[in-house]
Amino acid sequence: MSEQAPAGWYPDGSGNERYWDGAAWTEHLRSPAPPVPAPPASAAAVAVAVATAEPAEATNMFSKLGSAVKKAAADKKATKEEEARLHNERALAAGSLVTSGVFGTSTIEIYEGGFVRIAAGGESRERTAEITKSTPYEKLRSISFASPEAETSASPEPASAIEGAVMQAMSGIMKGGKMLTRGTALGLATTGVAQLAANTARKSNLVIATDRMIHTLVNQKHNGLMNVSQREHNAVAVALVEAGNAVLGVTASVEPEVVVETVAVAASLPVAPTLSDRLRELSELHREGILSDDEFTSAKGKLLAGL
Repeated sequence: MSEQAPAGWYPDGSGNERYWDGAAWTEHLRSPAPPVPAPPASAAAVAVAVATAEPAEATNMFSKLGSAVKKAAADKKATKEEEARLHNERALAAGSLVTSGVFGTSTIEIYEGGFVRIAAGGESRERTAEITKSTPYEKLRSISFASPEAETSASPEPASAIEGAVMQAMSGIMKGGKMLTRGTALGLATTGVAQLAANTARKSNLVIATDRMIHTLVNQKHNGLMNVSQREHNAVAVALVEAGNAVLGVTASVEPEVVVETVAVAASLPVAPTLSDRLRELSELHREGILSDDEFTSAKGKLLAGL
């Protein structure tokens, strides 16, 4: 140790510290002092460190997020462009429109190139679905029509005085009168208003198979109260079948299939109510206000006069 070294504790080379008195080494030994820990960083220093670290992390995170968003947008754009390209190709292949028609609440177009466009509605809809620019062109595979048995054009007369009264009340309800209650609906079913039941049962199906799916369309629409069959649409279905088979090259004459389920129809017919049943239903309709006092008295008199 240099003589100029001030007095103090110095490492002695063996892992301990020996005291130097400024002139010579003494016999005093000690273990090295533990290192002094660094003072805790102040709040300001921590804030500065966070402020300098977060922008880098945030920048990285937003960069990844931005890349994912851009990729999703690019994929979506590419999908739309591909769909538009295929749509235009099929539109060119479809050629000219041969015929179109409305069946139930669905609109159908048939093209000379063997393509169809279908805006499918449903029996629970009140308005007809319309074909738009985006409605796809589908390659026609087959088209067929199934209708119920032939019907007479004349409307059946009410079978009884009570049915006539109920039909009159129903007419008033359809024009804005009070709504049917549950009890009245059950009453109408029991009295057997043939016109309502028959009209609901006359459902026809137009089945169109394409390269995308099988469309099963019905000739019914909702009138705000119930599903009603549009019998006049059956002729439209026949014309569509003929046009579809023509573009497919089917030369055989195709007649609409007549679906006759004798057993099922017989089983579905309501059992003729007895006089007591009719009187009870008449009283129920009067109690619920569907029939006025005069209508109730008149219908009851006609019912009893028929004995």
